[in-house]
Amino acid sequence: MRTITKISTQKKSANRYNIFLDHEYAFSVDEDVLIKFHLHKGLTLSDEMIKNITENESLQRSYLSAINYVSYRMRSMLEMRTYLKGKEMEETAIDQVIDRLVLEKVLNDEEFANAYVKDRMNFTSKGPTLIAKELQEKGVSFEIANRAALQYSEEQQFAKAIKWAEREFNKKSKHSYRKRQEQLTYKLLQKGFTNDVVTDVMREVSREKDHEEEKSVLQVQGDKLVRRYSKKFSGYELKTKIKAGLYSRGFSSELINEYVENLEE
Repeated sequence: MRTITKISTQKKSANRYNIFLDHEYAFSVDEDVLIKFHLHKGLTLSDEMIKNITENESLQRSYLSAINYVSYRMRSMLEMRTYLKGKEMEETAIDQVIDRLVLEKVLNDEEFANAYVKDRMNFTSKGPTLIAKELQEKGVSFEIANRAALQYSEEQQFAKAIKWAEREFNKKSKHSYRKRQEQLTYKLLQKGFTNDVVTDVMREVSREKDHEEEKSVLQVQGDKLVRRYSKKFSGYELKTKIKAGLYSRGFSSELINEYVENLEE
């Protein structure tokens, strides 16, 4: 048996206490552990009690570390578990810390998912499908992730998607009008917007094709193909190669034929 002969507050942390047993420093504890075990000068401790106190102190340190981790932003339960594993904690101790955080409502995957969706809605150009996928990657269940994504209405999706799409569509491009439409549609789907929203956005954003602009873009692409194939082909074969190349780039038959005819002049 050993006796507590002195308890002193740590200089750098008013919530931590140094415990002296038989006039020698033994260990330090958090204030919560001090209160929990009613530690005071003159208290006699067995080896088993000392072990219990130090184990609780270790658990308290991990809990406070978790609280600090979640103070920067909300975390999913998987993120927290991964963080605590990085601290080389045993699974049983991790479970205890997480159970306490859930009980105290510090961890809640549903609240985390709702907050995450709102953040992505406000500060990114991502759609609900991609956001739900990101949530699942953070360990949130499929059901909770998709339920949270429902708050992203079609009206909000449309407003976000069309703003991004109009900016992209108005950029200078070396591609044909049809190719640009295909690329834009693919990107919108990749960004996680629903098929219905993408269809509506593309219908709205697709302006009247600029004939002269399209001819100019085709001229550049056609000249590149001529330089590439004229070293190996000529006549009918050369024209066939050029036509095929321009078709694959999304140009209309009318403009392609006009370009190829001009090559003969």
